[in-house]
Amino acid sequence: MFHVTRRLNASLPFAYLAIGICQEPWLLPLPALLMLGFLTWRHRHILAQVGTAPIASDGFAKHVMVDDLLRLGGQTLVSPGTYFIGTMISAMLGGF
Repeated sequence: MFHVTRRLNASLPFAYLAIGICQEPWLLPLPALLMLGFLTWRHRHILAQVGTAPIASDGFAKHVMVDDLLRLGGQTLVSPGTYFIGTMISAMLGGF
């Protein structure tokens, strides 16, 4: 489950780049919102396993959530730059 988050985090810049290539700025919040929904679901899933799974604890769930939220926040701060790179690529290719 924790390896999935790394792959999703790695795909976010490509999503912002694709949105920039398509020149659809209204889609910019979508990848971050989808990732936030997944992180919330996963946090609740870990909390549901507290007391039954050997690795799950309340502190572990908080640690994982804070770590993932910081990564998501950092990638969201960089997303306008990635979007503008996508728009420049689209302009070089002749636009859509």
